[in-house]
Amino acid sequence: MMSTSANAELTKVRNANVTDITLSQAPVIVAQELGYFKDEGLDVEVMGFKGTGTLIPQMLAKRVDIGYPNPDTIILSNAPGQKRLPLKFFYNSTRSSGWEFIVPAESPIKTLKDLDGKTLGVGAMSFGNVPITKAEFKELGINATMVPVGIGSAAFLALTSKKIDALNLFDTQHATLEVQGTKIRRLPQLPRYANLFSNGFIASDEMIKEKPQVLTGFGRAVAKATVFCEANREACVELFWKKYPDPRPGGDAQKVLADNVQVFNSRFNKMLDFPAGQPRQWGQYDEKTWQNFVDALYDGGQLQSKEINLANCYTNALVPAMSDFDAAAVVAQAKSYKVE
Repeated sequence: MMSTSANAELTKVRNANVTDITLSQAPVIVAQELGYFKDEGLDVEVMGFKGTGTLIPQMLAKRVDIGYPNPDTIILSNAPGQKRLPLKFFYNSTRSSGWEFIVPAESPIKTLKDLDGKTLGVGAMSFGNVPITKAEFKELGINATMVPVGIGSAAFLALTSKKIDALNLFDTQHATLEVQGTKIRRLPQLPRYANLFSNGFIASDEMIKEKPQVLTGFGRAVAKATVFCEANREACVELFWKKYPDPRPGGDAQKVLADNVQVFNSRFNKMLDFPAGQPRQWGQYDEKTWQNFVDALYDGGQLQSKEINLANCYTNALVPAMSDFDAAAVVAQAKSYKVE
């Protein structure tokens, strides 16, 4: 396992999310704040973009080293006749789908089929969930109009003011709306869509080949931070606020913290969705889940062929090294940690 002395030069790494930085990125921020990245010899800069379609060109131009998109864009680029994007996933982070469909609690809409002919708000048409939503709608025979509404207050206002009938954002956004006092209802999805993994960390083929130790260190630091957050979720949220104080709302401190832990948990629990009874292999992908993604995209009309070389989409080569750390020591640190 890599460690670095106080005087060692750190390797600069640019990590980008597909939205603005929110609580769903708390483990990455915790890895920054607790020095886990530094322990791996890394100086990680975190930034946010507006959707997968905005992030990918930045990675191809080498302005971003590690991205955090959904997998569908990479699968689609590996379809026969398409120009393959020279990028691969190396760390499975959100292990089940982070995307949801919500309506106001009083809405007559009860199922996804009820969205036929309705208006659906999405963050942006470049967001990574859009192809999967189109696929699920095609399978259900739904014809809904997608409207870009952004995230946060603008998206919430579009829903509560009835400019849209339903909202298709990610879990932490919807949990945020709930803790703000708006009663919502989540629409059930087809099981194979609900069980699809979501965002993961991705890097260029070149970086995976030439700088695997950098990616291993990054993944191991994130894994350690995830273990820390599981053992002390309150501290995880407070460390996020320490780095990003602006999202911290005012009011009763205890309630505010409890509300934001609820928001955090809406995504974080999906990062812990490992097979029961087996040792956790941090970052590991299961080939069957990739094939499920291919099948969903094909059945929904986004792919014309299921002949996808999945080896071009992801690698598990770094998983053993990313999982090589003393989890018990991290848990002990978390349980005794107080945010200053």
